This record gives sequence, C-alpha cells and structure tokens, in this order.
Amino acid sequence: MDGKEGRSLLCVVAAVIVLLIAGGCSTMNADLAGEKVSRGEKAVTDAKESSAILNAPDELAVAQGKLAAAKDAFAKQNYEEAARQADLASVDADYARARATTQKNRKTAEEMKKNIEALRQEIERMTR
Repeated sequence: MDGKEGRSLLCVVAAVIVLLIAGGCSTMNADLAGEKVSRGEKAVTDAKESSAILNAPDELAVAQGKLAAAKDAFAKQNYEEAARQADLASVDADYARARATTQKNRKTAEEMKKNIEALRQEIERMTR
C-alpha cells in the first residue's frame, strides 16, 4: 500500500468515525430532548395543580402551547426544536404557577383587608 492509498484509507476511516459519532449524537439529542419534554410536561402539570387554571389561565395556555410545539417537533424528530420548546414550556409553566400563587395570595389579602375593615366598623358601631 503506497502513501496515497494509506491516506485515502485513513480518510475513509475518519469519515466513518465522524458518521458514527454524529449518529450517536443524534441519539443523545433525542434522549435529551425526550427528557426535556418530560420535564416540560411535569412543569405544566404542576402549574395546573397549583390553581394556574383559575388564577393564571393565559400564562398556563402559553406554556401548554409551547409544550404542544415541543411534542410536535419531537414527533418530527426535530430534537433541537423540541428541546428548545420544552425548555420554554417549563419556564412559562413555572411563571404561570408563580403568577397563580401571587394572584391567590393577593385575593386572600384583599379578603382579609375587607374583613378587618368590617370588624373595625363593627367595633366603632358598638362603642357609640
């Protein structure tokens, strides 16, 4: 085997190695994207359970839309887009959950304020 044939063989071997690595990376990306979609699903479920349906429905709908886009991209084997949309869905679901908690706490504070005012008025009425 002369130098030219050796270099050609080396190039072929290098190309095969690159293709094997690339194939392994796409499998790894599919696994990673699948994990991210699962995390996105959990985040949306957690947001639903935290009363986001009642107190932050718009924010929850955004998260659900991005989760649906992630699932669609995953089904089309567009793993990078699936992972990106799943990450966005997780962030939006966390925001919806936080917003729901804030809204719920705000409503509770307003009710307490009204109750305190009613008690204050009752005390004033009784002291006259």
